[in-house]
Amino acid sequence: MGVFVLLIIILSFTAGAIRHEMVLTLTGSVFMVVWVYCLTMTLLLALIHRRRAGSISICLHPEKIIEGDQVQIILSEVKNSTFALLGLAGKNFPDTAEPRLARNKNFLQFPGILVRCRLLLCTKDGRRIAHDFKPERKSGFSQIETIQVKKRGAYYSPNDEFMVFDILGFFRFICRIPVSMSVPDLGAQNLSARLLVSPLASGDPPPILAKGGESKRQDSPPIERTDEFIDHRPYVPGDDPRRINWKLYSHGGELFVRQGRREPPPHSNITILIDTQFDSLYTVKSARAAADVLCENALAIINSAVKGRNIQVGFTGQSEKSCISYNQAELGFYLAYPWAQASVSQMAGFPSVPNDSAIVILAMPRRLPASQPFALDHFLSDNPNRSIELIFICEAREIRHNADEMRAEAAQSCVSFYNRLPGVRASIITCNQTGGIH
Repeated sequence: MGVFVLLIIILSFTAGAIRHEMVLTLTGSVFMVVWVYCLTMTLLLALIHRRRAGSISICLHPEKIIEGDQVQIILSEVKNSTFALLGLAGKNFPDTAEPRLARNKNFLQFPGILVRCRLLLCTKDGRRIAHDFKPERKSGFSQIETIQVKKRGAYYSPNDEFMVFDILGFFRFICRIPVSMSVPDLGAQNLSARLLVSPLASGDPPPILAKGGESKRQDSPPIERTDEFIDHRPYVPGDDPRRINWKLYSHGGELFVRQGRREPPPHSNITILIDTQFDSLYTVKSARAAADVLCENALAIINSAVKGRNIQVGFTGQSEKSCISYNQAELGFYLAYPWAQASVSQMAGFPSVPNDSAIVILAMPRRLPASQPFALDHFLSDNPNRSIELIFICEAREIRHNADEMRAEAAQSCVSFYNRLPGVRASIITCNQTGGIH
């Protein structure tokens, strides 16, 4: 912007000199004064605050929240920049390790020149959070502000920004503030999230019929846990000799068997696969919202599961070879995955699923026939004749658009297509905006 204004100034002076127009010359002079003031004062403040910017740290607390919760943003300044880089400013330290705090003083600024500290967060599929602090308004080394995060996701941040700029937008000087991230990434190596936002469960869980694992032992008698003994009973031939209580035998001369707490065996192992791959039926923005709906329904299924079900969760692009145990926070990592860019790559596939586990796949509708297979098609071909419940989830809105109609028609086509495959039971679920199911 500053360069553009400088060109206007040069043109004004040139035209005024050629045409002998005092108005153009006066206009160029006014712009010149403003331009020089903005450049000089912005550059001067940037040089003054450059060293101080190196001791600023922006921290988040807590680092794991649920969608709709609030997170505190803590702006701290310490004289020892090592603590700032570690994100430890404003915390309690031992007497020997306490950092030297900077002097309590306001940030110097000039009229029309602003000083800001900006928090920058974004997800891998394009969601962004930006929040500006105004350090010139409050003296001291610590400020706390609170924001509400409304969207699920794993938010990353390579750096924050310390900015000095003029109010007209001519010049902006930025000093990058390093950050520390401590939430381990589920999908890539050597990366970590700075803020992890878990989804909320949908209002009604999708009905699933899948059963697997040890479901055939559902009617079998309960088994005993050998690690917790609560009673004794007389020995009966056929009992395990290792369970005999020899101390009681030494006192009374009779054989007694240690008896454990009785409980039923697990009756079902279920793996939920969340297919967040999308095609041209979705934009990146609508695909993010559709991935949210998939995660919300997966969480609803898990929360409604009866006692004894062992549920695991996997997702498109998961790098681990086997599925992971369920953790609500992990659902924040799942992102919309463009089919056209990496539909056949290894990173776009599903993790392997144990043979004793039933499979439930939650997916977005897609256009058929496709020019190349989806990750879902690769998975089905690698697991032929295996019982798989495939659920396509559509979102119903109060005002329907052509895109909604196209997705509903595509879902019908997908159900007809995949129901022809042996072992696959495909269905459609329509969720409204409040989480209910139609």
